[in-house]
Formats: sequence, structure tokens, C-alpha cells
Amino acid sequence: MNAAQTTQIRMEDQRTTFSRDGAPDLVVAAGARGIAQRLFRHDPPTPGEIEHAIDTVEDALAATGLRHAARGDLLARDPRLHALLGLQAAGERATRDEVEERFQRLALTALSQPGLAAGLQPGTLAAAELLILRECMHHLGFEGVVHAPPAP
Repeated sequence: MNAAQTTQIRMEDQRTTFSRDGAPDLVVAAGARGIAQRLFRHDPPTPGEIEHAIDTVEDALAATGLRHAARGDLLARDPRLHALLGLQAAGERATRDEVEERFQRLALTALSQPGLAAGLQPGTLAAAELLILRECMHHLGFEGVVHAPPAP
């Protein structure tokens, strides 16, 4: 992992924030708890609820004016994100393809294929976190997510 190419992600209730040393924070006006409470009425969310949430996150990403570019890895310090991605130790990494695979399992679970839910974190908050992470990685160009311990 190249620290110069790493951006820290913080999932907050009503927004998602990306931080890099020496650069202003990028704030995306879509947060996991807000998405889960406003848009997900079912657990797992229905396909329509997922699609509405994707549209909401895409609109928030577009509002930042940031275009897709190679941005390296995301650094995740939040234990919830570690659990969401199955990252158990500092330095472990989930690729964009692995995040996409988890998201596709969530989407198929929403289509009444509950056997695919194994290994996914339960609940609408986890579903919203996974959806936001997936959209940010795809639309902004992040390549992976790296487990980092909480800041001292």
C-alpha cells in the first residue's frame, strides 16, 4: 500500500467523508444511517429500495464535481467497515472487485435468494454502508479498501 495514494474514508450518519493529508476533505452528502432510515423499509432492502439508494448516492457524488480517476486505496479505520468487508487484521485489503461481489450478493439476496446472504453483515445499516462504499469506489476510482487500526 502506497500511503501517498491512500485516502481515509469515514462513514457518518448523514455524509461520507474522504480525507487526505494536506488536502481539504471531500464530503459526499450521503450517509449510511440516513440512507438506511430514509430509503430502506425492508431487511434486506428490496430491489427498488436499492435502486433508489444508488440514484441518491450517485446524485450526491455528482454534486461533488469530482470525476473518476485512479485514486489508489481507501483506508478504513472503522471496525464496522472492517467487519462489513471481512477484514480482520491491519493491512488486510479488499479489492474493488471483492466489494462488488459482496454488493452483488446483497442485490441477489434482495431478489429472494437468501442463501447468498452468508458472510454479509445483517441489517439495513450494513446494506447502506456497502452500497455507499461500492458507489464511491466505482464512481471515484478507488481500487481497494485497507484495514487500518483506529487512530490513536
